[in-house]
Amino acid sequence: MRYFCRFWLTVLRLAVSIINSRRKETARANKLLAQVEEKLGGTFAPATRKKIAVSYGIYNPMICDVFTRLHGRLTNNAEKEKLIHYFICSSLFDDFTDYDTITLEQLNAISFHPGEYQPTTFDEKAFLQSHLLLRNYVKDKTTYLDINKALYKAQLASKKQYQSQLPQEDIQQITFTKGGYSVLLCRHYLDINATKVEEECWYRIGTIIQLTNDLFDIYKDLQDQITTLPNSMTNAYAFEQFFMQQVTQMKAYIQQLPYSKGLKQQFALSMAGIYAFGFIAIQQLKNIQGNLLQLPDLQTIPRKALIVDMEKKKNLNQWFRFTYKYGRL
Repeated sequence: MRYFCRFWLTVLRLAVSIINSRRKETARANKLLAQVEEKLGGTFAPATRKKIAVSYGIYNPMICDVFTRLHGRLTNNAEKEKLIHYFICSSLFDDFTDYDTITLEQLNAISFHPGEYQPTTFDEKAFLQSHLLLRNYVKDKTTYLDINKALYKAQLASKKQYQSQLPQEDIQQITFTKGGYSVLLCRHYLDINATKVEEECWYRIGTIIQLTNDLFDIYKDLQDQITTLPNSMTNAYAFEQFFMQQVTQMKAYIQQLPYSKGLKQQFALSMAGIYAFGFIAIQQLKNIQGNLLQLPDLQTIPRKALIVDMEKKKNLNQWFRFTYKYGRL
């Protein structure tokens, strides 16, 4: 009964927090983006602008506020500003690599020698400004640089997933490094003293988020000829076990956190709300496979069967069920 009450209290608080802060934080991001545009005399591409604002608006309450609650507070205004700058960098980096708007030599220079780089376009100026702001802020500059280098390598390696014949081990390494380090970077923008095991939680939830994004993007990635772990799976039940291994490791790290049992349980439930999306997508694939020994060729499955619609009542009910099931420590 105690867990049941804590479950509903945590889920309702998380839902209210996301609903109330999403619009407010998205507006905060758009305001800062407008200031950047005015200062640098240019504009973000509409799709990039939207991606930055929407991603930040969701990410802050679902990830950063959940971690800062372990320290007895929510993210403050200064931290929020830095997180918006992080999404400026990550979104523009994606544009640089997806659309080849700068050369690899320029990409390396703007990433690791920003003080010497001479930007010519608005996107380069905006990336450089945010990148330098974040780089100058972080306290542990050596670790931060190491994470940036590992993430940079994984992001470039992910281009090899196009029309790929890479072994599954290589795809997993790219997936985990890209997802894990993308999230771990954000820990350095918060004014908290995170323990080693807390940093393991940042990294692990990043890998789970990346796997979940790839599960939701199966149809899109197949059309784009991008090979991921989810769209190359042959058995949904085996993939469920693989996904569960990541969740089990995450829960083991949560158990080791040096906080009260109540705080850890609250944190675990918030994290389970993220795992739940992955389990919903896997359940949909299990329904496609049924009693067969393996999945049909996913290229033959219609879009409607692969898209995960979270507005469906069935999926919302599953979200509550999976969050409840996997949130208990």
